[in-house]
Amino acid sequence: MKKKQDLLISIDGGATKSIIQIFTADGKFLLENKGGPANIASNTQESWFSIKETLDNSLKQLDITPEDVNLYGGAGLAGAEVPVARENFRKLCTGFEKFIFETDAHTSCLGAHKGKNGAVIAIGTGTVAYAIFNDKHKKLSGWGFPQDDQGGGAWLGLQLISDMLQRIEGRKPETDLSRKLYNHLKRQGEDPMLWAVRAQPQKFGSLVPWLIEQAETGCSDASLFLDKAAEIISDLALALLKDEYADLPLCLLGGLANIFLSRLSPKMREHIIPAQGQSLDGAYYLALQAYKNKEVH
Repeated sequence: MKKKQDLLISIDGGATKSIIQIFTADGKFLLENKGGPANIASNTQESWFSIKETLDNSLKQLDITPEDVNLYGGAGLAGAEVPVARENFRKLCTGFEKFIFETDAHTSCLGAHKGKNGAVIAIGTGTVAYAIFNDKHKKLSGWGFPQDDQGGGAWLGLQLISDMLQRIEGRKPETDLSRKLYNHLKRQGEDPMLWAVRAQPQKFGSLVPWLIEQAETGCSDASLFLDKAAEIISDLALALLKDEYADLPLCLLGGLANIFLSRLSPKMREHIIPAQGQSLDGAYYLALQAYKNKEVH
C-alpha cells in the first residue's frame, strides 16, 4: 500500500480574498494560490467554500489526489474572534488530519516574530493590537469603525470631515486645511457637506493620502491630525505592553505603519523591530504545530 504524503497547508483568509500555500512536511514550498473571501463571521459557508475550492484546485495543479495525502492545516481568518463563527466553521472543516485556525491578528503576530513571542499593532483603515507570550495572547482595539479603531485611516478621515464641517459652517474658526479639504472634495465632483453620508470606512480612509501630502508640504494643521493619531497608537502600545507582555518586541504593520513610526515617542520606538514575516507565515507555524502535535486545537 502506497504511503500517504504529509502536506502542510497555510491559509490567510480575509474580507476580500484568501491565499493558500502548500508545503511538504519538511518545509519545501510547493504552490501558492488565491481564492475568494474568507471572513468567517460575515459568511461562514462562503469562507469554507473559498478555502476548499482553492485547496482542491491547488492539489489538482500539483497532480495530487486527496486520497494520496494527509493534510495538516493552519489558518489566520478574519472573524475568528467570534465564538459562534468559530464553532460553525469548525463543523465545516473536512479533509484535514488536523486543522488549527486563529484570527488573522494572531497569525500576523506569529509571522512578524517568526513564531516567537512578540507584539504587533496593525494600522490601516482600522487598527488592531495583538501580543503573544508563550501560551497567552492579548488583543486590543480592532472592534470596528466608527465605534473603535481609533488612530486608523477611517478614524483619521472622520476627524478631518468632522473638523471641516464645523469650520466651514463657522462653528469653529476656518483653517487653511479645512478650506483646502472643502475645495479638494468639490474638485472631485462631490458636495463636501454631504460627502460622508452613508460613507463606508474605506471612503473615510481614502482621505489619508491627501492628508499626508498636506503634512509633507508643511501644513501644521495636517501634522496635528497625524500627531494625534500617533499619540493614540502610542497609548495603544502602552496598554498592550503591560505585565508579562511588557518586554516584548513590537512590530508596526499595515499601510500607515511607516507614517506613524517617526511620530511615536523615543521610548516607544525602542520596542519596535522590523517585521520578519506576514500572516501567511504565521499560518504556516500553526500548520507545523498541527503536524508536530497531531492534536485538534
